Amino acid sequence: MLFVAYVTPSLPIKDHEVSYSFIKDELRELDMSGHVKSCIFQVSYKKPLTTISQFSRMFSFNDSVQLIHAHFVVPYGFVANIIAQVLRKPLVITVHGFDILVSKEFGYGLNRFTLMKLLTESTLRKADKVIANSHCLKSECMKYGVPSSKIVVIPYGVNLHFFRPRTFDEVEKESPNFLRTLIKNKGERINILCAKRLEQVYGVEYLIKAVKILKIRRTKDFLLILVGGGKLLSRYRELVYRLGLVKEIVFIDMIPRSFMPLLYNISDFTVVPSIVEGFGLVVAESLACGRPVIGSSVGGIIDQILDGYNGFIVPPRDPLSLADRIETLIEDDSTRKRMSKNSRSYAEAHLDLKKRIFMILKVYDELISTKQASC
Repeated sequence: MLFVAYVTPSLPIKDHEVSYSFIKDELRELDMSGHVKSCIFQVSYKKPLTTISQFSRMFSFNDSVQLIHAHFVVPYGFVANIIAQVLRKPLVITVHGFDILVSKEFGYGLNRFTLMKLLTESTLRKADKVIANSHCLKSECMKYGVPSSKIVVIPYGVNLHFFRPRTFDEVEKESPNFLRTLIKNKGERINILCAKRLEQVYGVEYLIKAVKILKIRRTKDFLLILVGGGKLLSRYRELVYRLGLVKEIVFIDMIPRSFMPLLYNISDFTVVPSIVEGFGLVVAESLACGRPVIGSSVGGIIDQILDGYNGFIVPPRDPLSLADRIETLIEDDSTRKRMSKNSRSYAEAHLDLKKRIFMILKVYDELISTKQASC
């Protein structure tokens, strides 16, 4: 059994919390694998004394810890690198997106700041292995001088039991009141889901404009469900009102993660119109629930959607292309049902969290074997 020290942001305490839940899920599965004994060190800006105390404790594990694994390059990978150098342990860093991608147009990404960019480059080069969640992120890491041989692409995985297709009776029984209103007329209309924060970088404005095009075309009855708070909520509400779409679009604020599988199942398909995206976990969750996805041709989205098989790929910032593909899934029941079946099959083959855990353990074993051989 390997003793691995993990350096992470502050993780959610309760299962219904959304922030960094994907890291918590991964660490839980690693523990349950029976191959890893973990010690988690959470870095919190709000609790600096607690953070310092935790890292002091890490040094007391010097003889036990065999490997250090950090999530996000800066600051967590940077701190983990210092510890790895002192303890002379192998270091793995998982890059997620915001820590490596940059869009100055949207003020997105830590590395738009020169100091952060320099720290990222230095930290990545010193890591023994870098796990990228998509081929896009691997390419970005290589721009920082990380050799391809040090980077392994391991897509995010989801819990296929938690995110799964559910019967109408299951959904109706488990849904809280605010979701039941969406089920009420389900048989009479198509529900479309977009679960992204309401910020420019996620392209929701272009989706709203696509809905206006669909209304003009007079397609079948449909409802776009926009889930997620964000600084542009008021602006998008105003846009919806100005375009006369109050009957076609409903806003739902951030909801507990435990309700997300129900929301995917209430919907007929999902749209992810992002302009920048590291992986696109919403895509994986939707596919696992048997719901096809229309997504932009950016980042990790194109790793998950096989155009015409489990969804459609469209250019970013293109309301007309979005409208065309959405119309296809609204009007063509047979295509939508075929893609729904394919979506679950794809998730089972490529997006199972257990398979991600297996691949991570393989990375650990290779690093430990290499270190032992060099001693």
